Amino acid sequence: MTSVASYTDDLDTAKQFLDYLRPSADHWDTHISGKLRWVFRGQRDASWRLLPSAWRDSPTVKDEIRLLSSTYGAEGFADFRHLLDRCRLEVPDRVADVNEQSESELRMLQEFVAHANIAGISFPHSSVELEISDFGFVATASHVDKSCYEGFKHRTCPFFDVALKSQRIDLPEELAAELPEDIRMLFAPLGDCWPYITNFTMQNSVAALAQHHGIPTRLLDWTHDSRKAAYFACATVSETDLDLQDARVAVFGLNPFMLRNRSIALSDLQAHIDNPSAVELFFSTHSLFVEKTVTTSYLAAQEGLFTYPDYADLHRLQTGQYPTIDRSLELMADWRNQHTEKGGYNPDIRDYLRKVTLPYSEIDTLMELLDDERVLLTTLMPNLDRFKDSMLSRSRRRQRMKNKR
Repeated sequence: MTSVASYTDDLDTAKQFLDYLRPSADHWDTHISGKLRWVFRGQRDASWRLLPSAWRDSPTVKDEIRLLSSTYGAEGFADFRHLLDRCRLEVPDRVADVNEQSESELRMLQEFVAHANIAGISFPHSSVELEISDFGFVATASHVDKSCYEGFKHRTCPFFDVALKSQRIDLPEELAAELPEDIRMLFAPLGDCWPYITNFTMQNSVAALAQHHGIPTRLLDWTHDSRKAAYFACATVSETDLDLQDARVAVFGLNPFMLRNRSIALSDLQAHIDNPSAVELFFSTHSLFVEKTVTTSYLAAQEGLFTYPDYADLHRLQTGQYPTIDRSLELMADWRNQHTEKGGYNPDIRDYLRKVTLPYSEIDTLMELLDDERVLLTTLMPNLDRFKDSMLSRSRRRQRMKNKR
């Protein structure tokens, strides 16, 4: 099994760490030219997976989402719920969970748009109301009439059928006998599979800006500049945690060319559609997009871009969990190791993903090195309101370093 250790480098000093991250270093040369050769993401805890903020199993995050999503009265997406109530049947647990999570994420975005409009802030959205069909597509079972879901793009795929069949429910005979024929005929197909699920990708400028300004979404932030990723990995570590002995920050490097062009083909996986690993691998894929909005200087200063999950809601239906990029690439490496014939194309996982870590004890030294290279709060978030915070952070850091001498 491919492990995190197979693509992780643990370094001991801030200088080693910064030198390792420089794009000119030989180990980043994968013979792919251009700006998207590698992109980077910093995380304050090296033990974390690449899990988007909206899905993190943290009481604080969950409470934030509950509060941020509770103020807007959006209707639910589980169209069958009111009919199922009439039949004394329940929506399958995973379908209900997926719908509830998606609704929460979309309500937060709606509030974000509403407040931007109230404040009169220039925004890449012309109306107060979001069109939810802009944020994903309907994954429909092969046999279902797609005219039922106006406004959404519809997609079918044999893998979608696998996930939807995992949510089938039975209509008891005694209950069926009580129902009018039209209602009974409507629910008969549920014995084979759940008819559809709205799969949200959040590949959208509104979601990108919301993510960049602190709203939990299913997007992940990345940057072209590895030094900026290192800054954000360190900046959120509290002063009281700097003395933790075994704690490390991490910077991930992701190769977009490999992610986009060197994934396993659908046709290869479809030949193994009865294999749960093939289904999970298909549903765990991710893509990348660059948000070109001019509404904020932060994105430009941070050279920001985003990754999004292609089939997150379907993955949750099938496995009970949401996907992460690192887990996806580990699955792909395992699949290739098991199914690639001798001499066939089998790139190393390190051609796709790298992870480099540094102990907390080196954070202050690293931040000083980054400060010397003008990678600091006021250049990453160019706003005079950040000047005081930047100066205080620098002064406190230098005082700590002086006290340790």
